Amino acid sequence: MVTPGNRRLARVAEAIRVELAQLLIKSVSDESLSWVTVTGVEPTPDLKHAKVFFFATGQRDQEATRRNLERKAHVLQRDLARRIKMRNTPKLSFHIDTSFDTAQRIDELLGEAGAEKARKEEATTPEKRFAELVAEAESILVACHRNPDGDAIGSLLGMSGFLRLLGKYHVAFCPDGVPRTLAFLAGVESVARELEEDEEFDLTIVVDTADEGLLPDGFPDASRRGTLVVIDHHQHYGELGDLVIRRDVAAVGQMLYELSKELVWPMDGDIAECLYASIVADTGSFRYSSTTAETHRVVAELMEQGARPWVVATALYESFSINRQRLLADVLRTLELSEDGRFAHMIATEQMLHDTGTTRADLDGMVNMGRAVDTVEISGLFRVEQNGEIKVSFRSKGRVSVAELARKFGGGGHRNAAGCTIDAKTGLEEARTRVKIEAAELLARYAWEIEGKDRLPVS
Repeated sequence: MVTPGNRRLARVAEAIRVELAQLLIKSVSDESLSWVTVTGVEPTPDLKHAKVFFFATGQRDQEATRRNLERKAHVLQRDLARRIKMRNTPKLSFHIDTSFDTAQRIDELLGEAGAEKARKEEATTPEKRFAELVAEAESILVACHRNPDGDAIGSLLGMSGFLRLLGKYHVAFCPDGVPRTLAFLAGVESVARELEEDEEFDLTIVVDTADEGLLPDGFPDASRRGTLVVIDHHQHYGELGDLVIRRDVAAVGQMLYELSKELVWPMDGDIAECLYASIVADTGSFRYSSTTAETHRVVAELMEQGARPWVVATALYESFSINRQRLLADVLRTLELSEDGRFAHMIATEQMLHDTGTTRADLDGMVNMGRAVDTVEISGLFRVEQNGEIKVSFRSKGRVSVAELARKFGGGGHRNAAGCTIDAKTGLEEARTRVKIEAAELLARYAWEIEGKDRLPVS
């Protein structure tokens, strides 16, 4: 119906046809119109008017359907204007498609409509589906991994802030509590450490969590949490989440900022500061190799939105309690190096925490002290839990992937930051010995990168 030479007009006509077909199914509260098949659209060159050709299937009265469509034309035109960005939306007139008179043609167009629907469903991205789930949910749970760090808390509170501005009832859940250094962030006072036993949610959002084994204590089971969405950036991960959004970026805080722009979510200074803190913490103040030009662009925009770098830096790195500093002294007294000086390891025990009046949260960042030694490539902190389990945090200077080391013991993480849990039956000394052996083998494999390309790689 449109001249083949006029490609622009043809594209406009097809766009109108597709959107009208969807509107007749979804937007108009008239069951009889759901039987209407839009067979073509013929807009005028100035796009002020458009003839819409249709056929009502199922032996419907074509003329009665046409009159009904004309009555609904203003509603369809209004909804069409919302769905198609055009300077002027054409005025619609409806015409029976007299050529649409064979069952074969009906089947063809119905088949085309089904295929178009399938293509649209396939084109729905996880991000768009996430936005739909948030919009539909009446109660939402937001959580992060156990023993949370700066990225976990920053993204937890950032996501909570977005839901607040969207007017969504939600609970920000962190049973381990917020570390003292992050207590300055907006929304900390509303973080729940327990959930009501019978509380149910339509949607649960878990941030910065790569595996089911990292979920916090008290996390609700599948019968209470609704759809489970995971927003994560780890390179190695397990099977977790009904819907997963994962990107290779420096921090989940960066992901959430990018998502908010894509989904056109509102933002304020409090959210910006939470996301900024997330990025600063997970990049080691932009020292890690995960920091990219895009990371800096994002934090610049967060500053423009109200994030205060000096407030975040002071809180994260210059606001430790005297008890925490005494704990650090105790941990540093356990520092040992391997014979070649490339692997540093330290120990933290429950007795140390008790003696200094500190908590596990105060250990955050201490593993970096070993990495600060000039010869060290990998640093490990062994933390002995009350139940005897040994949790090990690893850090790398970037030339060696500690995620590979953590995976040897069932853990995971990033190239520069990873961790694992070793069974209580193993014992601390045996655990240290096993980790030292694996670390030495890993360092040997990476000797090419560590010492320069003038050396042959170790087989």
